[in-house]
Amino acid sequence: MNQSINIKVCGITRWEDMKQLGEMGVQYGGMIFYDKSPRFAEGKMDAGKVRAFKKIKKVGVFVNADKNYILKQVEKYQFDLLQLHGEETPSFCNELRQYLPIIKAFRIKDENDIKKLDNYTGVCDYFLFDTYGKLYGGNGRVFNWKLLDEYKNEVPFFLSGGIGMGEVEQIKSFSHPALFAVDVNSRFETEPGIKNINELKQFICRLNSN
Repeated sequence: MNQSINIKVCGITRWEDMKQLGEMGVQYGGMIFYDKSPRFAEGKMDAGKVRAFKKIKKVGVFVNADKNYILKQVEKYQFDLLQLHGEETPSFCNELRQYLPIIKAFRIKDENDIKKLDNYTGVCDYFLFDTYGKLYGGNGRVFNWKLLDEYKNEVPFFLSGGIGMGEVEQIKSFSHPALFAVDVNSRFETEPGIKNINELKQFICRLNSN
C-alpha cells in the first residue's frame, strides 16, 4: 500500500468536525444529501463556512437524486466532487460531470458487480466500492476485498464499507494499482453523523506508520 494513501471521511453533519478533519490533513470530507440517511446533512451546517473552507475537498453525496436538487446543493456548498451512490446511469454521471468530477459508488457482492463497471468507464473520475446491503452505504460491514483482484480497470477507486480500526493491517497489506483512497464513516462515530475525531487521528497515524 502507498503510505500516502488519501482518506475520505463521509457522513459529516457538523461544521466543527469538518474543520478539525481538514486541519488534521484528511483529504476528503463527505456530506450526505439523502433524506433516508441518519447522516442527512441538509440544513445542519453553515453553508458559508463550508464554502469558505479550503483545507478539505468537499464531496456532496447523493442517492438517485434529481439533477436540479444536486445542482442547488452544489451552488449552496460549493462542493469539489459529487458522489453518486444509487442506481444512476452512465449518461446521468456524464451529464453531471460537466459540473464537477464524479465518484460513482457500487455495492460489491460478487464478481458480476465488478463486470458492470465497464459501462461507467469514461464517464466517471473515480469509483467507490462499498459493501452490498439493504442500505445505500452505512451498512457497517467489510466486503471481500479479494473480489477486487478481478478489477482491471484504470479508473482509481475509493475503498469503503465498514472500515474501522480493526482493518488497519488489512489495508496496509492490500495492494492494487488503482487504489486511490480509503473511505470511512460509521465505525468512527459516537452517534450517526458525530465523528470521533480522536479515533480518526489514531487510525490515520496507525495507517501511515511502518
